[in-house]
Amino acid sequence: MTIYPQVVRLGAATLLSAAFLVRIASGADSATTAQQTHAIRREVPHKIDIQYLLFLPKDYEKSAKQWPVILYLHGGSPRGEDISQMKRWGLTGKVEADPDFPFIVVSPQCHTGEIWTDVDALAAILDEVALSHRVDPDRVYVTGHSMGGRGALYAAYKMPDRFAAVVSLAPVSLITAWGGKLAKLPLWLFHGPNDQFTPLKEVEELARATETAGGHPQLTVLPERDHYILDVYDRPDLYKWIAEQKRKPRGSN
Repeated sequence: MTIYPQVVRLGAATLLSAAFLVRIASGADSATTAQQTHAIRREVPHKIDIQYLLFLPKDYEKSAKQWPVILYLHGGSPRGEDISQMKRWGLTGKVEADPDFPFIVVSPQCHTGEIWTDVDALAAILDEVALSHRVDPDRVYVTGHSMGGRGALYAAYKMPDRFAAVVSLAPVSLITAWGGKLAKLPLWLFHGPNDQFTPLKEVEELARATETAGGHPQLTVLPERDHYILDVYDRPDLYKWIAEQKRKPRGSN
C-alpha cells in the first residue's frame, strides 16, 4: 500500500457526495448547459428507471477517436428527482464549468432513500452510452465521494473486469472483504483523518486487504481534513493518473 500524506491543504468543499441507482430517460437540457439529462427504463432483468447527466467534451464531434469515460457516483445529498442540483458540486460541478474536460462523464442520480447497490443499473447506463457514443471500452473509470465513494468501490468489486481504475473519496461503510477483487484494479483512495463518518483506520484496513491480495492501492491522507473533500476533483494530477490507466485483458494479474 502506498500512502501519500498530502501536505497541500485543499479548499473546503461543502456537500456529501454519493448516489446509488440509475434512472435513464430520454430528454435533454437547454443547449446552453454542458451536461445533458438522459434516462433509461428497461428490465435487466429487474426494472430500471433512473436519470443521469451526460457530459461530452467540447472536441467530441471534431474527431472520430474513442473517448475515455468516467462514471461518477454522487454522495447522499443530491439524491432525489432534481438532477440540476448535481451540477453544483463534485465532478459534475467541475465539468459544467470546464467544456474542455477530456473525458466523457456519466453521472446517474440516486433515488431518495436508496444507495449505490444496483450495479445492473450502472452497467445498463454504461452500455447505453457505449452504444450511442464513441467510448473506449478499455478506459472506463469509476469514482465517487462519500456514499458515492463506497458505491465506486462496490461497483468495482462487483464488476472488476469492467473498469480500468477506481478512485474513491471519503467512502462510508466499507467492507474489507472487497479487497480481494479490488486488487485487480488500480485504486486511489483519498481520506481526511478528521472524517466524521469513516475513521481513517477503516480505509487503511481496506487498502491493506487490497495489498495483501496482490493489489497496489494508493492512499492519500489529506492533513487536517474532514469528510468534505470534493475539491479533490480539482487536482490535475488525479486526471493525469486516471488517463494512464488501461483495462487489463481478462485473466491477467
